[in-house]
Amino acid sequence: MIDTRSAQGRLDPRPKTVTVADLILFHGHACDGLLRGIWAMRALADIAFPSQPFDRSDLVVVSKNSPCLGDLAAYLTGGRARFGTHRLDDTLGVGFQVQRLSTGEAWEVREESGFFPPLIAAWEAALLGDDLDPADKAELLAVHEAAQWDWVRSALLSSAPAEHYHVGRLDELELPPALLEARRTDTVNRAVRPPHEVTSRYEPDLDGNTPSEPLPQRWAQRYQQGPRR
Repeated sequence: MIDTRSAQGRLDPRPKTVTVADLILFHGHACDGLLRGIWAMRALADIAFPSQPFDRSDLVVVSKNSPCLGDLAAYLTGGRARFGTHRLDDTLGVGFQVQRLSTGEAWEVREESGFFPPLIAAWEAALLGDDLDPADKAELLAVHEAAQWDWVRSALLSSAPAEHYHVGRLDELELPPALLEARRTDTVNRAVRPPHEVTSRYEPDLDGNTPSEPLPQRWAQRYQQGPRR
């Protein structure tokens, strides 16, 4: 992934690698839902961004209202509900829609019907309700967790993402309504070109050398004058 380089910064072309361990730490635990989402997003990335990273300053994402899928969508794409760049659509199931804001290009990925066992899916819904006896629920939660991990080990981890998560290009993406659309400030200057004269000491070049030359005097003086309105 690539991001902007500061709170008011331009786009930083240096990519950062995200691992499954990073996603687990962000989400709080490993689970079948998170891993299914990872497989789905990997399949989408291979088609939509085969030779480039996710640009987290230039994407809007649609996911199901799920802790697992929502966290994954936000972390990988930079989409945020408060900025209107993370939208919710429960009809997607285990899948995502991703659109590049700068070009309008959009893609969708969905999990193959029947890949996830219907019995486990039924228990996922039942264990969120209040219909079960508390003593039964205490035992069944442990059985359910074991069933989830048995499926992950036997079916998901042994498969390639593209086998059961299918990607398509969208001619048009009609976004669901936004929960909130506050102004996002860290991407305002994403397209500003690199400077010709002034190099921040916090901006190492791609060769790893960190410039330490003082700012040109006229730009230092201009900054000291404060913003002009």
